[in-house]
Amino acid sequence: MPSSRCSLPRGASPSSGSSPAPRGSRAPAAPRSTPRADDALTALREGLADGVAVDFAAGFGVDDPSADSSALLAEAVEVARGAHTVLLFLGLPPSYESEGYDRTHLDLPADQLAVLAAVREVNDRVVVVLANGSVVAVQRWEHLAGAILEGWLGGQAGGSAIADVILGRVSPSGRLAETMPLRLQDTPAYLNFPGEDRHVRYGEGIHVGYRYYDAVEREVSYPFGHGLSYTTFEYADLAVTALEASGDQHDHWMGPIRFSVSATVTNTGPVAGKEVVQLYVGARGSSVPRPVRELKGFAKVALAPGESQRVNLFLTERDLAYWSTRADGWVVEPGEVEVAVGASSRDLRLTEVVTVTGPPPTFPLDRSSTLKEWLEHPVGHELLLDVLAHSPSGDLTPMVDNPEQLRMLGSFPLPRLTAMLMPTREVGSDLVDGLLAQVDGRA
Repeated sequence: MPSSRCSLPRGASPSSGSSPAPRGSRAPAAPRSTPRADDALTALREGLADGVAVDFAAGFGVDDPSADSSALLAEAVEVARGAHTVLLFLGLPPSYESEGYDRTHLDLPADQLAVLAAVREVNDRVVVVLANGSVVAVQRWEHLAGAILEGWLGGQAGGSAIADVILGRVSPSGRLAETMPLRLQDTPAYLNFPGEDRHVRYGEGIHVGYRYYDAVEREVSYPFGHGLSYTTFEYADLAVTALEASGDQHDHWMGPIRFSVSATVTNTGPVAGKEVVQLYVGARGSSVPRPVRELKGFAKVALAPGESQRVNLFLTERDLAYWSTRADGWVVEPGEVEVAVGASSRDLRLTEVVTVTGPPPTFPLDRSSTLKEWLEHPVGHELLLDVLAHSPSGDLTPMVDNPEQLRMLGSFPLPRLTAMLMPTREVGSDLVDGLLAQVDGRA
């Protein structure tokens, strides 16, 4: 979530922790050193014109219980009071996130938020620059910031990169690789972690990250794929074309290419910039739980002001499939699929519904297969209807034509169902295993 353009006239004040160099990497199990590690303060001073002062105040200590918090805060307030713009560098200290242990909350340290609140009282031009290896909750304090620049852990050249964005040398084009939730309680694993008796249940299943937030229509601070720019982009002319599979239209890992997807993107703003065009797919009416939408591709395009470019993406067989434990493989269902392109998982600019063609998936039958699964099987269907038609209890085939009865009985395993419907007939291995043998013989 890059900031809007930030001017830095005389008196601009970057405030950060006790060192002007924010964290560049996650705290490792063993210390690492880098041959060069720059910082934003030095990069800003070098990048600004002569006569533009950049003052610095620590504001807070980083993992330092001996730091005089009151004195550091007072110093930051005084520096901010006389500044035109305040750059406030906040983030997670090494004690909050590292290898070997899990975070217990999503909040920034309280002393950092205290500095933000105090600085905001004396200066209403505050830009927050974050340094963190994982998401933080911003809902409680983002109204105090005129802009937020998410820097993550930028590595040894992260300071220069931040300065380039703030000074307008480049238009920000990063995108969030994970959703920023409103609070910890909203996250998909909240009720399942840390588990009990040394066991953790991964109850979210396939609905991880943005897939969960979209499925439950949960409001978030910033969605997956979000990111601002100093310019604006317009999307137009979506085209989704079905392709005939051939040797030239095949991905080595993902299988045959089924659809080409293209759209025109135009830079409608005043400066050059890069847009990340994101391709999402959502199956309609699937027989199994599927995400509302899934990211299946993206492309980053650089555009001058007023420039347009046709962006081309594609969807493979694997992109349209889901993993089936019954089939022990990837399965593509025929039916309608919504194809969308946009600027984030919740900023979809263009959508089109297409039809995926092909035979319905066939799954092997076993003694646990349900009535519905037998009726959906191309061979088992015919064999089962013959058994039902010649039941000692009379013709039972009307049952499968009755939607209400099928709704109640469709999930019954066949051995249990035959025991209920044919009490006078020997059931179990003789009947069901016999049917299974016939299915195998005709397969």
